[in-house]
Amino acid sequence: MKRHLALIVVLLTVLATVSGPAAVAQDKPFAGIEVNVLTFTGPQIAEPLQRRGPDFTALTGAKINVIVVPFSDLYQKILTDMATGTNSFDAFVFAPQWMVDYIVPGYLEDLTDRVAKDKALEWDDVAPFFRDFSATYAGRIYTIPLDGDFHMVYYRKDLADAAGMKAPETWDDYLAMAKAFHGKDLNGDGDPDYGSCISKKRGAQAYWFIFSIAGAFIQSQGTSQGAFFDTDTMKPLVNNEAFATALDIYNETTKYGPPDELNLDVGDTRSLFTSGRCALSMDWGDIGTLAIDPTTSVVQDKVGSVILPGSTRVLDRATGKLVPCDAKTCPYAENGVNHAPYAAYGGWSAGINAAAKPEVKDAAYAFFSYMAQPAQANVDVTIGKTGYNPYRTSQFLNRQ
Repeated sequence: MKRHLALIVVLLTVLATVSGPAAVAQDKPFAGIEVNVLTFTGPQIAEPLQRRGPDFTALTGAKINVIVVPFSDLYQKILTDMATGTNSFDAFVFAPQWMVDYIVPGYLEDLTDRVAKDKALEWDDVAPFFRDFSATYAGRIYTIPLDGDFHMVYYRKDLADAAGMKAPETWDDYLAMAKAFHGKDLNGDGDPDYGSCISKKRGAQAYWFIFSIAGAFIQSQGTSQGAFFDTDTMKPLVNNEAFATALDIYNETTKYGPPDELNLDVGDTRSLFTSGRCALSMDWGDIGTLAIDPTTSVVQDKVGSVILPGSTRVLDRATGKLVPCDAKTCPYAENGVNHAPYAAYGGWSAGINAAAKPEVKDAAYAFFSYMAQPAQANVDVTIGKTGYNPYRTSQFLNRQ
């Protein structure tokens, strides 16, 4: 009862910012309205939308229809639907780096004014990176972040401690640990297990992982330097010793992975890790919450996590060669190791079709605000099956 009363209070605040005082006076201001939300097929991301949709319907009357497609189809499905004027979908939950392709032609609704009036959303609590990268283009807000993504490395701390090994600080350390544990029985079931499990499936989300390795070799002067292109010439930073080395490391991890690793998606590698079959994995924040779930994990209290491993050599962009780290080449190095944490993907964000009917836009915005408000979001980021990772400052401060 207390939970529902709290949700009603929060929702009324949102409705007041969306449709004015008249909306508050109505029992269910969005009765009879349906919102078609498109996102991707997967073990996560759609789950919170589907789970919380009925609660939102009970409070407002709006029916939330969640439609899913494979990740490989999502970008084009969204673009085609809006560009052709079909407009089968009223709203979307998608990768924020795609939003410019939807914004420039005028397909996405500008949410700036709505957000400014929405006290319940607590916009300032959304961490600056996600407000800027995941939501804003040319000074205007077009999406509501629902998830925050950074790559990191997970490792079996119990195994490392027993072997006298430290958490991997460099990619050489990662490979050494993976090699040491590969082929050993890591979960006590009598079968040999794997040193490293990294998603490498084509057409899925695996393309992020090579840059999580390459970053430490390519970007050494901070984020303004760039890691994909030379910011002075826009020449791709791939034909050099740094990227070649990253490819070698990426290839070597396959030696210590499952035999079918090239066909594994992130859901597969997460399951392998939480079932105790992997000594190491690289992933977003999802393994952290999945590993502590007593219903699915056998590695509770056995997992450590660290910043992406780094390198003691970095790219000299003038020569294309690797050079040793020193105070000039690696000004941000720690213990002589250059790290380049990577906001791979950046998280999932929600946007609204500018061609939707006004009342549908109102309902869609109210739903996404409801999903992103701390009362809901600060719970969802702690549940492994959601696929949602922390993106609000309050989510990092409250660790109970």
